[in-house]
Amino acid sequence: MQGIIDELLQECMASDDALSCAIETIDMIPADLEACKPRLVLFTQDDCIPCEVDREKYAVLLSNGQVTEIDANSPEGKAIMDQNNLEQLPSLVLLDCENKLIGELFDEKTTPGEDVSASPS
Repeated sequence: MQGIIDELLQECMASDDALSCAIETIDMIPADLEACKPRLVLFTQDDCIPCEVDREKYAVLLSNGQVTEIDANSPEGKAIMDQNNLEQLPSLVLLDCENKLIGELFDEKTTPGEDVSASPS
């Protein structure tokens, strides 16, 4: 099962709509595998204007728990960013259950405040 999930997520990362694809794939993972469920993480820090823009852009996903925000200056944030050689903030990334980078998501088609949730229109 894990191999199938990994393959689907890799396909998502190569798609034109990686964010929606990743959310839909993660949501399809059976509950009994949740302990090892990949997650979407938005790394931010205080006093970062682009971070504020991304907080607004992903507000719906952050509020419903589909994306988790982690302060890049926190011990957890520093450890994960160091482990994956992430340097740019903000960064929206897809991590596996061991916090290893599956891929970075770049969603340049959206604008601040836009609802980018994976819900169908």
